[in-house]
Amino acid sequence: MSSKDSSPDSSVESLEQETRELGEALQEYGSGQKEQAEDSINKTLSALDQRIDELEQQLSDNWDDMSDTARDRAKKSLESLREQRARVQNWYQELKESSASAWERARKGFSEAYEALSEQWSDTEKELDQGADKRSDSI
Repeated sequence: MSSKDSSPDSSVESLEQETRELGEALQEYGSGQKEQAEDSINKTLSALDQRIDELEQQLSDNWDDMSDTARDRAKKSLESLREQRARVQNWYQELKESSASAWERARKGFSEAYEALSEQWSDTEKELDQGADKRSDSI
């Protein structure tokens, strides 16, 4: 297998690693490192947005081969992922606008929202993988 045959799993693993690293970094950032935190968050959120687009495309590509149940689960899972992503965006806005004194609360809120997004993202990936495996012979 050549390196050109990178599977979707490699981007998933890369994104999972990025997610973990961001979570760990946020625990360390103080209010003096706000700009650095914002840069890290922006990069990771952009990568997540790109992956969400890929998941939506994967769902679309596999739609005809999926059972109704698998379709419903995959759609709900993607909707939950988008909701979690919106929560993270709201906390990110608050984090950006926070003063040094409010930094800790905003950082904690963002970290919790980001953790929930990370879990939902992982669940969505699994759901879509399982849905693609369950072909239309199931009801």
